Amino acid sequence: MLERLLRWKIPLIIVLVLILVGTIHYTSIRRPEITWFEGLWRDVLSPFQWAFSKVGGFFQNQVAEINSWRGMRERNRELEERLIQLEAEVFALRNHGRENEWLREALDFRNEEEYAFLVAEVIGRSPSKWESTIVVNKGQAHGVVSGMAVVTRAGIVGTVINSSQHTSTVLLIVDAQSATGGLVQATGDLVLVEGGQVDQFTLSAKPLSRDTSVEVGDVIVTSGLSRIYPKNLPIGEVTAVESRQYDLSFSAVVEPYVDFTRLEYVLIVMPQEER
Repeated sequence: MLERLLRWKIPLIIVLVLILVGTIHYTSIRRPEITWFEGLWRDVLSPFQWAFSKVGGFFQNQVAEINSWRGMRERNRELEERLIQLEAEVFALRNHGRENEWLREALDFRNEEEYAFLVAEVIGRSPSKWESTIVVNKGQAHGVVSGMAVVTRAGIVGTVINSSQHTSTVLLIVDAQSATGGLVQATGDLVLVEGGQVDQFTLSAKPLSRDTSVEVGDVIVTSGLSRIYPKNLPIGEVTAVESRQYDLSFSAVVEPYVDFTRLEYVLIVMPQEER
């Protein structure tokens, strides 16, 4: 029996192939009607086809969502990196613009005055509340020594109190140890301008003569009587006048023209022989 089947194996395979090819050909031809068996088979398979279609569509949508989410995450990362880079560039441009503007003003101021000035950048501030000083990036190697005046275009800043080869410490005029000779621009009356006020941001102007008259709005400038500050450099404006005992004296509150909280660059007044 087995030998007989083996003899008919090849013919049976050929017949099955012909039947399969015929069936494929028959079903692939467009027909207006299908057989009863084909209709029954379709009806039986349709729920399964619907289920497989829904499940397949669901997984396809999930895969698409995951790919889209990955793409968006990568895009967001690229945009965040670009934003950080642009913010850094804008920050640098603003700094350069502010520096250029300040240096242009300093150059104009230097051309207007008969003194030599050395531009210095503020690189440090005193952390102590009891001392008002700044540190600049110019020192003995640049010809800076103790006692030199430090100013800006707005007004006087302070005095160099010590220096290293490449840095100097400047005592601000608002410090309690600072005293500057000044005069009332409108009258020429001499006053002594001192720091150390309670608010640490204003100055006190005291008269050097009983005949001195100071009013709110008067401009106080340097007197030029000391060897530190050149004459007629602006110091500040009188904002209040306080009477002393028996109205024989007074003390004027002076608001400096220099904003000491925003100092970035200053000018060091150099000796005239070094021009």
